[in-house]
Amino acid sequence: MARKRGFPEFPLFLLFILVAGLHLLACPFTKVEESFNLQAVHDVLYHRLDFEKYDHHEFPGVVPRTFLGPLFISALSTPMAGLLTLLEAPKFYMQIIARGVLGLCVCLTLWNMQKEVRRQFGSLVASLFCLISASQFHLMFYSTRMLPNVFALPVVLLAFTSWMAQRQGRFICFSAFVIIAFRSELCLLLGLMLLMSLLSRRLSIPQLFYYAVPAGILSLGLTVCVDSVFWKKLLWPEGQVLWRMRTLLLPTTGFILLYSLLPHKELRFIIYTFPVFNIVAARGCSFILNNYQKSWMYKIGSLVIMGHLVANGVYSSVSLYVSHHNYPGGKAMQELHALVPSTSDVSLHVDVLAAQTGVSRFLELNSKWRYDKREDLAPGDPLLKTYSHILMEANSTQISLLSDSHKPLIFIQGYEHIEINVSRIPPLSIKLNNKLVVLERLPHSQHT
Repeated sequence: MARKRGFPEFPLFLLFILVAGLHLLACPFTKVEESFNLQAVHDVLYHRLDFEKYDHHEFPGVVPRTFLGPLFISALSTPMAGLLTLLEAPKFYMQIIARGVLGLCVCLTLWNMQKEVRRQFGSLVASLFCLISASQFHLMFYSTRMLPNVFALPVVLLAFTSWMAQRQGRFICFSAFVIIAFRSELCLLLGLMLLMSLLSRRLSIPQLFYYAVPAGILSLGLTVCVDSVFWKKLLWPEGQVLWRMRTLLLPTTGFILLYSLLPHKELRFIIYTFPVFNIVAARGCSFILNNYQKSWMYKIGSLVIMGHLVANGVYSSVSLYVSHHNYPGGKAMQELHALVPSTSDVSLHVDVLAAQTGVSRFLELNSKWRYDKREDLAPGDPLLKTYSHILMEANSTQISLLSDSHKPLIFIQGYEHIEINVSRIPPLSIKLNNKLVVLERLPHSQHT
């Protein structure tokens, strides 16, 4: 019966694509956490073998990250990059396309997981899994974000799907690759799953070594060879991260519990677990819906399930609207290119706040302009006054320090907070405030 009650498969796949695409188009800019992977994709697409121009040499970050993910996304995006170059379209379109390719990878692996859920639990559970996942804000929002966690997510989903299907060899290979190349902390989550397989005797110790040893050697060799070339030194990126996180390698509790001990917590750190919880939720929901006619309790439960999906959709809509206003740096770059003639002699300095809230190499649309993100210039520094334009925090004190050389061209607003007023419809509204300002040099400034 469950198989007959579910939704057709292909429309649900389109739902994943449409919802992820909606989140992408509503929030096309990125933040500082995505900086390495995004700039790496840009550099691979546009600088190719000219490694000296790569962004990570100037801004390496706290720990080195692997180029395997950016290389994969760049390879899939290259045809569109060539087409956009031929059409002389803005590079920013390529940022959206590259992020869309990453989102498509996530959607395809979610869809692959759905097929295994359908095989084991029926079409109703699979359909509910898709509806719950598509209506969740964080899963769909992060699916196109160029974060290390999201690059790892498709591989984790492939590993978990293999584990569900009891294909232990594939599970071990995917697990080895994603742990060694992308996120070393996944040894906690995937290691616990491996332990369950060993304890249930679905996997023997000889089988474990048979798959794990070659998979580990190949994965380690691949990341070391590739990343040593790009970083210009012998390097295993996740090895350095693993060394920094060595105190967390005693999985005495679950993956999420261990992450709860960290002072810095974000949902993206445990995004790999969302689809797993969604399967469990879908299984419970299908049980209630299948027993809808049996009692008034099941009828109420069915209404709660429908209400939950609606609430998910409402929350996702509000969160997406808030996020749309949370990238003033990207908005400022668009406004600057629209306001200043392309033939002008422009040298732009981008401060830290702007760089953290949407500015990327993909937004450097004019090849004749000079863009600079150096971080060693204070607001009153004389060298700062030599730039024709400055993109900086909208701080009145800092702006006044440059009043003898620059004037505000435009203020960029961003999200401040949510206001609730039950007397209005809708009762929620978004309060915006000036976050950034674009300063333009005075015509007769002595610093010209």
